[in-house]
Amino acid sequence: MKFEEFLMQREEVNQKRLELEAEVAHLQEVLENEQKLNTVLHRVLHGSFVCHSCLSSSSSSSVSSQVQILIGEIAKVEEEIIYLERKVDEIKLNLHQEKKYKKECQQLQWEQKLQRHHIKEEGSHGLLIEQSPNMEIINQIPINERNTWLQLVAEAKSLHYKKISDNEADENTDKFQQPYQIQGFRNEETYRGAPNKLSEQLIKILVSIFKKLIVPQAHLECEATTAPKLNISCIRSKSFMPKHLTSSRAPIIFQGTQIQDPYSILPDGDIGPYKKFIQLTTSTLDLNRIVLCLPAIEKLRFLIHKLTVVELHFLSYKQRLPFWINIYNASIMNAFLQHGLPTSPGKLLKLLNKAAFNVGGIVLNALAIEHFILRCSSDVKNGTVDEKEAQLRHTYGLGYPEPNITFALCRGSCSSPALRVYTADNVVNELERAKVEFLEASICITSKKKIVIPKLLEWHMLDFADDIESLIEWIYSQLPRSSSLKRSMMEWLSSDNRTSLSKMVEIKPYNAEFRYLLSNY
Repeated sequence: MKFEEFLMQREEVNQKRLELEAEVAHLQEVLENEQKLNTVLHRVLHGSFVCHSCLSSSSSSSVSSQVQILIGEIAKVEEEIIYLERKVDEIKLNLHQEKKYKKECQQLQWEQKLQRHHIKEEGSHGLLIEQSPNMEIINQIPINERNTWLQLVAEAKSLHYKKISDNEADENTDKFQQPYQIQGFRNEETYRGAPNKLSEQLIKILVSIFKKLIVPQAHLECEATTAPKLNISCIRSKSFMPKHLTSSRAPIIFQGTQIQDPYSILPDGDIGPYKKFIQLTTSTLDLNRIVLCLPAIEKLRFLIHKLTVVELHFLSYKQRLPFWINIYNASIMNAFLQHGLPTSPGKLLKLLNKAAFNVGGIVLNALAIEHFILRCSSDVKNGTVDEKEAQLRHTYGLGYPEPNITFALCRGSCSSPALRVYTADNVVNELERAKVEFLEASICITSKKKIVIPKLLEWHMLDFADDIESLIEWIYSQLPRSSSLKRSMMEWLSSDNRTSLSKMVEIKPYNAEFRYLLSNY
C-alpha cells in the first residue's frame, strides 16, 4: 500500500515538473518577444532608422499588426520632422545673413551721414575768423597738423553765417531756461559706439582745448604782439571770453603745475595730490591761441553730434553714473566756449541753464542732469513729482543716488573739485579717490583751533550726516590713516575743549570765480 502511494506521488511530481517546464518555456517565449518589441520601440523612440521590411521580417511574430502600422507612421513622422528642422535651420541662416547685411548697410549710411554732417555744418556751428592768422602762430603748429589746420581755416572763411535777431536770441535764451526739452523727433540711426567712451572723449577733447589756451611765460610777450584777434564759438557766434579778459591790460601769467593752496585755507598745509594738478584761471587763457585748437574744435563738434543719437536704455547703473557725470562736466566746459566766462555767481547760474547737450534726442542742461538724474530732489522725497520729471527719471535716472557725485561734479569755479574723466570700469574707486583728495585739499585746522569746511560740503551735508557734528565725524572716518589732515583732526578732537563742536567750525564761502583744476590724462 505504501509502495503504491509512493509511485503515485512520484507521478504527480513528474506531472507538475512537466507543467512547470512548459510554463517556463512559454514565459521564455513571451520574454523574448517582449525583448524584441522593446528593442524595436527603443530604436524608434531614440531616432534610429527602422525600415518597414526589416520590421516585418524580423518581428512579425512578436509585433502585432497595429504596432507595426504605428511604428511605420512614427518613422514617417520622424522623417518629416528631420526635413522640417533642416528647412528651419536654412531659414534661420538666411535671416541671420539678411540682418547682418542690413546692419552693415545701416552702419555705412550712418557713417556717410556723419561724414556729410562733419563736412557741412550749419552756420550756427561755424568758426568766425576776423583776420588772417599770423605766420608766427602758424609756425607753432606741428608740421604734420599744419595742412589740416590750413584747410580748416579756408573752410571757416568760406562759410556763410546768418546773424541772429534780437527776437530769435530771446527765444533761444527762453528755450534754455527750461531744465529740459523733449525733441519732437529722433534720428532713425542710433550711435553704435559705447556711450561711456563717447562721454570720456568729450571731456578729453575739451580739456585739450583749454590746455592749448594756456600761455607759457616764455612766449607771452611774443604772442601778445603778433597773434591775431579771433572770435570763436562751437555753437553760437558769441565771444569766448569777456572783453576785459582779452584786453592788453589783463595780465596773462602761466600758473604752472604747483598749487600751494587751491581753496585758500592754509598755505603751509599738505593738500595731497591736488598739488600736482594744473590750475587754469582767467589769467592763464589767451584767446589768440585759439587757432591752435581748430582741429580739436572740429572733433568736438563731431562728438557733440554723435551724442544726439546715443541709446542709453541698455546701460547699467555703473555705466549710467560715469556717463552722466562726464556729460554734466562737459556741458559746462562747452558752455564756457559758447558763452564766455561768467564774472559773477548770478551769471554762473545763468550759464548752467545754457549749458545743454542733446542726449539721444532730449535736450538737457546741467541743472536738469544734476537734480533730475544724478541727485534725488526734495520733491521726490516729499512724493510730489512733475510728470515730465518722473518720465525723465524713469528713462535716464540712476534709480538711487550716489552721494559721492558731490566730489565729481565740476562747475568750473574756484570752489569746485578737480575735473576728472570717470569710467564705467572703475567709477566706484574713482569717486572714492575724488572724495578723499577733495577733503584733504579743502579742509584744514587753523591756528585758532577751528576746522574750516567748504560751503559745498555744507550744502550737501545731509547726504553724509545729520548735523555739523556728525559731519565732522564722517570727514574724519573718510580720511586715510596716512593723511596729515586726519592726524591734525585727531589732535583737535582729543584736545580739552569745553566749547561746543559746532562753534569750532568755520564755513568757507563759495567762490564762483572761474577756475579749473586739471589732472594729467
